[in-house]
Formats: sequence, structure tokens, C-alpha cells
Amino acid sequence: MALARRVELVPLERTAAGNALFSQAQPSDETLIADLAPHQPVSLFCHRRQTDQLILLRGSLELVVLEDGRLRRIPLREDEPMLVRIPPGVPHGAVNSSRRYATVVNAVLRHGPPDPRDYRPRPLPHALREQWRDLMGEPAPAGPPLPAGAGDRPSHSAPGRG
Repeated sequence: MALARRVELVPLERTAAGNALFSQAQPSDETLIADLAPHQPVSLFCHRRQTDQLILLRGSLELVVLEDGRLRRIPLREDEPMLVRIPPGVPHGAVNSSRRYATVVNAVLRHGPPDPRDYRPRPLPHALREQWRDLMGEPAPAGPPLPAGAGDRPSHSAPGRG
């Protein structure tokens, strides 16, 4: 069966058990946790043999994907649980324009060995630069994250790979 070439948005159902809230388990070959700092430069990445399955746990951010020659913005918020499945070959990146760190889980599906080129930023095609500027707006002024307990870097921080 061929892999999908379109980004999928799948609403997640949550189940309460006692004082815990559980989301559906996702199959994966590798699980990564990434803490995205506020107001950092955005780059696009494109994986050759990997499907990213992203779930935002904390904060808010916007994914930017390149599909059908157009940039698309996908807003994610912690109070609207969503799984975003990004198949191989789809350039994508994340924008955190808030003042707080955003925490994302990536339940990676491997379709072959990792390629080191997958984790290097890809140059934006010249034809899309104006669309990028329109989509991203003016860069927000960099400000420090909010104090501890109000969005600071979580203690479980682990480097993500895009």
C-alpha cells in the first residue's frame, strides 16, 4: 500500500480516568519530545522515509506545511487535541509565536533508515518567499519566556528533530 502524500488532521478523543486525562495511543517506531522556544526562526524540514505524528501537549503553535506548491498554516492548541500526520516528502516546520514554550510529542513512523539530510533545514523556493512573508507576517519582537509555572521550559526537555 502506498503512503499518503497529504497531511492528515485527526481529532483526538481523551478519556478521563480518575484525575488523569488520556489520549489515544499512537503506533510509533520512535517517540520524541520537543520543547519549542518562543519566537525562534522557522525552517522547513522534509523527511524521506519518516512519517511525523505530532501531538501538541502544552502551549500553542502553528505548523507550516508545503502541499501542492502552496504553504499551509495549521494552528494547534493544547485545549483542542489533534494528531497531525505528516507523510514523507512533505516539507514542514513549526512556528511558536507565543511567549511560552510549546511541547510537542512526535510518534515517528519509520519507512526505512533515517537520512541525516532530513534534519537539515531546506531552502525555501524563491517562488514561495512572498507567500512565506504573507503567511508569517512581521517577525514578533523576541521576549523572554514567562516566569516559572507560567510557561517556562519544562523539565522533561528532550531535543526534537523536526
